[in-house]
Amino acid sequence: MADKPVIRVVVVDDIASTRENLKKLLAFEDDIEVVGTAGDGRSGIDVTRQLSPHVVLMDVNMPGMDGITATETLAVESPSSPVVIMSVQGERDYLRRAMQSGAREFLVKPFTGDELVASIRRVYDMEAKKGSYLPRPPLGGAPEGGGEPKAPCQVCLVLSGKGGSGKTFVAINLAAALRHETGGRVCLVDLDLQFGDVGVMLNLDHAKTITELVDNEGGLDWEFVDDVLADGPEGLRVLLGPFSPEFGDLVRAEHVRAVVDVLRREFDYVVVDSGSQLSEATLEAIELADQIVVVGSLTIPAIKDTRLMLKMLESLKVDPSRVLVAVNGHDAHAVYDAQSIERNLHFPVRLQLPSEPRLVGGSIHRAIPLVISHPDSEVSLLFRNLARSLTPSGSELAPVKVEAKPAGGRRFGLRRQS
Repeated sequence: MADKPVIRVVVVDDIASTRENLKKLLAFEDDIEVVGTAGDGRSGIDVTRQLSPHVVLMDVNMPGMDGITATETLAVESPSSPVVIMSVQGERDYLRRAMQSGAREFLVKPFTGDELVASIRRVYDMEAKKGSYLPRPPLGGAPEGGGEPKAPCQVCLVLSGKGGSGKTFVAINLAAALRHETGGRVCLVDLDLQFGDVGVMLNLDHAKTITELVDNEGGLDWEFVDDVLADGPEGLRVLLGPFSPEFGDLVRAEHVRAVVDVLRREFDYVVVDSGSQLSEATLEAIELADQIVVVGSLTIPAIKDTRLMLKMLESLKVDPSRVLVAVNGHDAHAVYDAQSIERNLHFPVRLQLPSEPRLVGGSIHRAIPLVISHPDSEVSLLFRNLARSLTPSGSELAPVKVEAKPAGGRRFGLRRQS
């Protein structure tokens, strides 16, 4: 049997007895070796440069240079030696500062030997999959083996000017419809970085999110991204948003671009569910998207926010042909029809979803996209027709005539943009 690789560790802590105890604790592990120690941040940086360990255990509170500052330096100068922060402070502010500095994990003292060993192995395995310990190929190279490049991937961004408009429902069902109608590879990305609901609405119990990718924009490869993606229904792959709102700030524009670059090479369609806040990540997604679906609903505030979103896209010089307006008809008592909404928005409305609270609510509670649970319902047919219109041959489709009639006789449907 092949020998297991030995994980080389450097311990940085200002208390000599702590360093010694950690060395003794790790000496019981056949696959872990403490190759060096240091008593402050500056010495820790020097030792790491000399020894190039696989993992650095870094205390936070140390004289001179503290662990957070040292971690920031190592993230730039020694990125192949990832840091696990150790601290008696377990507050969220400390955790957030540690992750922003580039640390891979955070251990709160006192921790058990099992927790320590598991953390070291987890960080090592993750970095090994990312290729951190090997020379990295340039991002965006030619296909392996010199084969023909795949057809261009279509990136569709779903956003809304107001929460509660059904944006995530639209994104999930559009992704499922693209999968159903094209048979292509589809990835759904939750870019609502503070309060994303894709994982909850699909009942995905997955331990990895987009924050696993944020420190590796210069070296992301498909093997690593594939390991982070969750498996959704009917072959969908899903990149989940952060588990907690404070981690949303870690995802910046350059991370979004790097992730989308990798996904474009592997998928036929990427559907991005964005937050309502105009963060730098959302603005980057707007720039990268081939198609933008702006979701509104039949209420005065929602129509106002949709109009503001359209004006914002115009100010960003987004080509109107890339923009599609969808109106969610969840309010069965709305007094607006398509024409009055279009007059208010100064923009055509292409998708109008009928009010189907029983079907939609049941789909959400069962965590199954409506286009999968009820593929022949009127709402599902609208999504499926929308999906076909977004395919490369969609411009050749005849106008869609599928309609539904909710309460009050108002008619809703999907129509082609002239």
